[in-house]
Amino acid sequence: MRSGGCICLCLIAALFPCFASEPWWELQTRMREGGRLSLSDKDWWPRAEQLQVGEELVLSPDAERSTGWMIVRREERQRQKGDDMIVWVLDDDGDMGDPPTPDTDSDCYVVDYDCDGTVDRMVDYIDTDGDQIPDEMDIRYFTGGELRRAWFGMDLDGDGRMWGLEDYEYARGFFHSDPCGNNMVYMNKYHPEKDEWLPISECPFAFFDTDGDGESEVVARFSAVPLDFSPEEDPDYANDGGRYQGPHYPSLENMGIVNIRYSFDIDGMSSKENPLHYEMGFNLVGRYPYQVDRMEHVQPLRRPPKTTICVPFDRVREIAETYPATQTGFTWREFEDATMRIGYPSRPEYDRRWEGVFWTWRRRIMPNTGGPVQDWNVRREFRPTASLERQLYYSPVDRRIHLKGATEGWLQVGHIEADEILGEIRTFDMDKDGYFDRWEYYDRDSAAPYRVSTVVDVANRDLDLDWNAIRKFYTDTALPDATRLDEELIAALQKEAGEEQDEVLTLLESALAKDISPDERRYILDLVRERYYRLLWEKWQQDAKERMEAIPGQDPRSVPLIMRDSTAVWERSVFLSRLDAAYSAGKFEKVIEMLKDGKP
Repeated sequence: MRSGGCICLCLIAALFPCFASEPWWELQTRMREGGRLSLSDKDWWPRAEQLQVGEELVLSPDAERSTGWMIVRREERQRQKGDDMIVWVLDDDGDMGDPPTPDTDSDCYVVDYDCDGTVDRMVDYIDTDGDQIPDEMDIRYFTGGELRRAWFGMDLDGDGRMWGLEDYEYARGFFHSDPCGNNMVYMNKYHPEKDEWLPISECPFAFFDTDGDGESEVVARFSAVPLDFSPEEDPDYANDGGRYQGPHYPSLENMGIVNIRYSFDIDGMSSKENPLHYEMGFNLVGRYPYQVDRMEHVQPLRRPPKTTICVPFDRVREIAETYPATQTGFTWREFEDATMRIGYPSRPEYDRRWEGVFWTWRRRIMPNTGGPVQDWNVRREFRPTASLERQLYYSPVDRRIHLKGATEGWLQVGHIEADEILGEIRTFDMDKDGYFDRWEYYDRDSAAPYRVSTVVDVANRDLDLDWNAIRKFYTDTALPDATRLDEELIAALQKEAGEEQDEVLTLLESALAKDISPDERRYILDLVRERYYRLLWEKWQQDAKERMEAIPGQDPRSVPLIMRDSTAVWERSVFLSRLDAAYSAGKFEKVIEMLKDGKP
């Protein structure tokens, strides 16, 4: 009998080598043609159907044609209270113990939501080096028992954290997962005819800890969609669940990287106390084929298909910085939007997103940018022309970092404390030299700008793409200088204004009293300074106008006092124009000196 058994096994190995090499847990979860997987054809299924919530069926090694422990149990669903699910757990690494206890390093969880015998989800933990800490993780999504797609996670910082789960699928909001440290997640679409994975949707989301503190300072997100997608018909294809969860179709075999979001913690505040502290980001669109060196990732311990497709972690930033963009959006988060709560669940007032900073779906539409989107207190700049590198510069006019080549920009100001709308600041490159030279300031109640600054011969400073150097320049020079000058000019303007206050200043001073970052504080100080300047400017101009109109109309030669007053009033108007020219050019030191030496 033993001899015959050996002959039989040898024949099976010769005729079907794949079965001979597959471990028992792969055989147990082997899909049928078309990526179908069911539980109703298992010997233990009739017993599983009889389980009540909280009960389980323990299947010992050598039972059910396996050589490892398995557990089948019935659980109550969290997202749909009152509904049950059957969960089949396989002990891939043989450490379940006795009594068997599942873990999250190399066990697999197969889930049937409706208890109807068809598989809906599969969560598979992979411990590559046997240290009892998972290194990779799959969440496979089935529709009607057919595999459609999967989220994959790669733990690159050794903390074992990847996906947060609810009912064995991606929990609502990645805050429950691991957007901190070095980490990468990505989605693939299943090809049922070829039994292989294809890139789709967010592929990848990569997080980078650049200073070794366990937090992330850089995040990049690539959108993978068919190269023939239509921006008019499918503007946000990469985030359309109907696309990545739907059936396979031919254009999925010609995928491209059509959008990259690339965000930074530029003020260096990212920490455990201030997680996900991103201020600045690029939004890039193009049609770049998804063909990248080393994009095939083979994981021998993964259930078939074992090869996933994704840009390797060590190439993500290189590609983001050299991506052939047909258009570029640049975003700077200046302050929160009080109408939204899109941030860290434990700190709703903190309002920072794990994905970085987003472009918008208004004005200049850039497909596949995703969401949710903060529109208020976010500076937007748009470059309509192609570029092969990311270029920035610093403007001494507004003391801000800008996107080189941007032809226009806008900043909607408001919703800082509640529902107030304050206005808008728009920027333009009128001479098309790659730098902004026109700033328009709008009040909330006016269709036309109340002030326009056109500044020529600006000594803009181009910034090399050295992120450490940019961060150092911003935090050590640009931000402190802007804050200092704001405070000094506000003090000078307040001295002229006396006790004058209005509701906008009261609102802004309330915002300054909050626990905000130096970057956000500078933004509010900018608004306070602009408000004081506007109030005083209008007051001084009105006074000059009234004085001019009050001068008698008779021949000045007969009344020398009229000539003297006329000259004095005119000099006052000239002074105000020169003061405004200095203010508009950002020469705040000169404005302060003028206020000291030549009172209007």
